[in-house]
Amino acid sequence: MNQPAPSPEPEIRTVCGGKITAPDRYPSALYRGQRVYFCTRACLRAFESDPDRFIAGEIEHPTEDE
Repeated sequence: MNQPAPSPEPEIRTVCGGKITAPDRYPSALYRGQRVYFCTRACLRAFESDPDRFIAGEIEHPTEDE
């Protein structure tokens, strides 16, 4: 008897555009009713300082996780 192939995990992208497969391992926040994910805690902190400007790309993406 053949088992059905497991369905692929839905592709989840970070706010910065990276692809993640285990979202529970990444920082996240709610933004306008949707869960958004970040590659590092530094990104999350930058987002928290001004969510709208961060999402719009007006705040530079942190290069180090401080």
